[in-house]
Amino acid sequence: MDIEEVVRIHANPSGEDGRNVGLEMNEHHYELWKWGIGHISIGQDSWILDVGCGGGRAVSILADLVKAGKVYGVDHSSEMVGLATELNRDAVDSEHVTIIHSPVSELPFPDDMFDIVTAFETCYFWPDIVEDLKEVRRVLKDDGTLLIVNEMYEHSNFGERNSPFTDVGGMNIFSPQDYGDMLESAGFSSVEIDEVPENNWITVIAKK
Repeated sequence: MDIEEVVRIHANPSGEDGRNVGLEMNEHHYELWKWGIGHISIGQDSWILDVGCGGGRAVSILADLVKAGKVYGVDHSSEMVGLATELNRDAVDSEHVTIIHSPVSELPFPDDMFDIVTAFETCYFWPDIVEDLKEVRRVLKDDGTLLIVNEMYEHSNFGERNSPFTDVGGMNIFSPQDYGDMLESAGFSSVEIDEVPENNWITVIAKK
């Protein structure tokens, strides 16, 4: 599989290859997700939206943290919606978790609904990131938190180690400055960024 096909299947997983990508992400991104989540305070009664929920493992991590709250996951891939629902079956049946087929650009929620919105390994593929960040901001409560966690970002050693990904269409890899500028343009405030360059890990926290 060439690099363009790898990016395409990660951007919108479908079929058997897409399902395998979702299962792989569930297994291999656990430590990244836990590291990212550790940057924010999550109350037991928080309402959380996970945008681009993929195979649903991050949803399950979040659901375990909000016993008195609720977690929604959205993904524009019907394959991932099915996989995330399957993984979280008991929580879905009890209505503690809800998984919905939806793009980030048109979230099916009212204004000011969520305490926290998370985005793990997904911003690379958003069609219009500033406008999509505005849509995320719309569904956050006042003083709500957006948490972005990625395992690839532009830094001093990035291009040398990850050059196949830097010029592929349909995938945008951002620097810390890019995140700050985009979040400011989308109306967010109080942006904080933590990096682990040797792992290519970045966490971005912004407030509405």
